[in-house]
Amino acid sequence: MKKERYSYIIMLGHLCADLGGGALPAILPFLVADRGITYEAAAGLTFALSSVGSLIQPLFGSMADRTSRPWLMSLGILLSGCGVSMLGFLDSYPAMFAAVMLTGIGSALFHPDAGRMANYVAGEAKGKGISNFSVGGNMGGALGPVLVVWGMTVFGVRGTAVLALPAVAMTLFMVTQHGRFAEFAAQGGRETAAAAAAGQRDDWKSFAKLTGVVFLRSTIATGMSTFLPLFWQGVLMQSEQVSGSVTTVLALSGAVATLVGGRMADVLGCNRVIRAGLTVLPLCLLSVTLSRSVLLSTLLLVPAAAALNLAYSPSVTLGQKFVPNHLGLSSGITMGLAGSFGGVVSPFLGKIADGAGVERVLWILIGMAAVAGAASYFVPDAKKPPVQAGAESGVRP
Repeated sequence: MKKERYSYIIMLGHLCADLGGGALPAILPFLVADRGITYEAAAGLTFALSSVGSLIQPLFGSMADRTSRPWLMSLGILLSGCGVSMLGFLDSYPAMFAAVMLTGIGSALFHPDAGRMANYVAGEAKGKGISNFSVGGNMGGALGPVLVVWGMTVFGVRGTAVLALPAVAMTLFMVTQHGRFAEFAAQGGRETAAAAAAGQRDDWKSFAKLTGVVFLRSTIATGMSTFLPLFWQGVLMQSEQVSGSVTTVLALSGAVATLVGGRMADVLGCNRVIRAGLTVLPLCLLSVTLSRSVLLSTLLLVPAAAALNLAYSPSVTLGQKFVPNHLGLSSGITMGLAGSFGGVVSPFLGKIADGAGVERVLWILIGMAAVAGAASYFVPDAKKPPVQAGAESGVRP
């Protein structure tokens, strides 16, 4: 199999790694209705998903830059799927919190090494390769709610167990690919060392500016996936099943936008695509918030999710271009830590929702989207990589 084809294997791994986290927002309305937990407690579970990742993802990213450990991707998939799958068997909130934290640990293990590997197998079309990888997460977010809502509808609350099945199957398959992934990592490490010797340097200042925008975008994404289902349930007065399906609409629309965004970035540049998506996002969120028609609101979710996710894979790609000597750390921050930060903020938003209503949270997200759109114009373009010895004659270093 050609090296570029392995991006689709990593994409499937990303899908399975994000099934559990993607399913959590769809589970929350069931827990609110059946277990009587508050909005703040529901948001606390989102915090549990993210809190551990906030601490350890940069560490694992830095470790990935020094020594490749492909088996961490497999372990991450296994833990991510099995953690949330236990929710239906737990009555204690602390036990629920711990189970969701296990999924967060799995996600933290998977993303840095997988993001680094996605860069290595992408070849010259980095935007396309990263978007293929990224869309796996979108699809996990889309299929997770579908799978868990079906499981809980058919088998009751314990139907959350169905989330463990694809995680175990993908883990076993990934184990068989460890040898090839180790080869790709070794080759990528040699190429990075050669580029560094030719003068390749990291631009941490520009990366910091991008990180600020990515953190805002991630917080908005987490807020949308957590509170829009609750908005459907509490304001639009829809059932738990219908409310849970909102996450699927967001994820499917986002998946298409992620694929398109990466390919657009290869042609137009990462910055232009990021700015286009984040500039339109506040208007899209405003339309969803003001509408009281269930059909119209559902239709408006599509452009809102598209605008949000158009900027996702170009942000990851641009981050890796800013710090090409630290691909694992860059991936751990732009894909992992950023998402974790969004989860850390969720309990505060949940407390606001308990006191002032879910609609107030959506207005806060609109304001954050406006700030993210404005901040994106302060992120510079990435510098072109240095020409390595032998490049002009077509000889690989």
